[in-house]
Amino acid sequence: MSTMDPTPTADVLRQAPDGSVVVQGSPLRILYANDTLAALLRMPVPALVGQKLEELEIEAPLDLNATAGCGAMRVQLKRADDSVVGCERWAVLLPDGRLALYYRPLQRVVAGTAIDRANGLATAEHLLETLRRDWSIGQRDGRLITLIRFDVDGCREYREVFGRVATDNVLRQLGRTIAATMRRASDVVARFGDDEFVALGVAMEAASASAFAETILGRIRALAIHHPRSRTGRFMTMSAGVVTAVPPRGQDCELLLEAAQRALERAKHSGGNRVEDGAI
Repeated sequence: MSTMDPTPTADVLRQAPDGSVVVQGSPLRILYANDTLAALLRMPVPALVGQKLEELEIEAPLDLNATAGCGAMRVQLKRADDSVVGCERWAVLLPDGRLALYYRPLQRVVAGTAIDRANGLATAEHLLETLRRDWSIGQRDGRLITLIRFDVDGCREYREVFGRVATDNVLRQLGRTIAATMRRASDVVARFGDDEFVALGVAMEAASASAFAETILGRIRALAIHHPRSRTGRFMTMSAGVVTAVPPRGQDCELLLEAAQRALERAKHSGGNRVEDGAI
């Protein structure tokens, strides 16, 4: 079966809200991995294809087929930086003998605030708590803080065509793509509202922050998510507003949020699918 084209399965799994992988052989080797799993592991998809499943997993189940059609099994995935993330895993035996595995991160807690277990992003409350802390430290030590606000171009129109469930699945994929780029331990990425994401970083120069935002927008375009009513092209795109500054004394961190929002609005009003820099 190794010569079989995995593309039909890939078409089905690509938009899956969970990390998905198709494996086959003995030992089991990866034939296909979707972008969600790549973001979860912080590895590019090409680096996953061909690897032994056991090289990515710790505490893999003894009998992989035993989980087919049954409840989830807890496993751990090893990331590229050697950290591990606990997941629930479902297995489905495909008609051609290949095995499709689905990974969903278990709920984690950071500083007393739950991480969304479906996409691994911080909650908005945790990001704001971290922003307040980093803002205070920045005022004291003169350390740079970067805030990037992302908004999906034409999200309302996409929802009108495909519905809320499909749109939420796509938004989870976009959030994971952003988080996969913002890899530093100090970076925090959260979903705000319906179609907005916010990324927070420290000690990052303004030019680097803008370059990160441009890279993320490029990766969003590379997902090639079809958007029949997009005003920026055939596929889904995002806009971003970036602000990097040393927190001024006597000012509240809302100043940074508002400045990034103004930059984001300029990007949207300029046609979208672009990055705009702002200042406080």
